[in-house]
Amino acid sequence: MKEGAKTLAVALMLCLCAQVGMAQTNEEIKQAAGEVASELQQCSVYFLLVSTCVAQQDPALSLSYRKAADRVGQLSLSTGRTAGMSNDAYTARGTMLSEEMMKSMGGNCINSAVPMKKYMNFCQLLNRDADPRLMEWIKCVHAADRTCNGP
Repeated sequence: MKEGAKTLAVALMLCLCAQVGMAQTNEEIKQAAGEVASELQQCSVYFLLVSTCVAQQDPALSLSYRKAADRVGQLSLSTGRTAGMSNDAYTARGTMLSEEMMKSMGGNCINSAVPMKKYMNFCQLLNRDADPRLMEWIKCVHAADRTCNGP
């Protein structure tokens, strides 16, 4: 298990045990984990898309984005499983996200600024550390905030 996945798994367990000092239910924590898994998957698809788009111009940058896509994708999958997401649902959602992002770019990398504007900053933060986002989602779920300032 990679370091980020270990950290998120530990954070999930701490949340389940400590209930984050508030009256969260296990169901709220599970829902928050599902939301974070969803955002991580969006970022994985975004990083993969950027990796593909820059491959010809900058192979080293492409590899860096590919590694981020793989890392965040694995974290998304493990977090999603914690929340009850099946492999089939994960795969179907990934396909849908990829098609949606390609459509927003008009089907080619020339318009890559469109998803970049929407995802770049958010995904870079999530790639560095997903734990604060999980804590934020737990609070949002508890407060019935369905958007929680995501992309």
